[in-house]
Amino acid sequence: MASKLLPLVIKNMFRSKTRLVATTGCCLISALIVCFLLTAQNSLARVMDSAGDNQNLVMMQKDRY
Repeated sequence: MASKLLPLVIKNMFRSKTRLVATTGCCLISALIVCFLLTAQNSLARVMDSAGDNQNLVMMQKDRY
């Protein structure tokens, strides 16, 4: 059944190029946002995990704060 509808779907997709570009762009942007948020979450989790280690070194410049 899908093989019968595939040519019709492809033909209909390219009927409106503006809609195709907008849909593709929105999907790409949403995927990038999800990847960014997951990366940020994992990075913050690693920072929080390393905050409990005893090997942290904090350096401050004199008269800076």
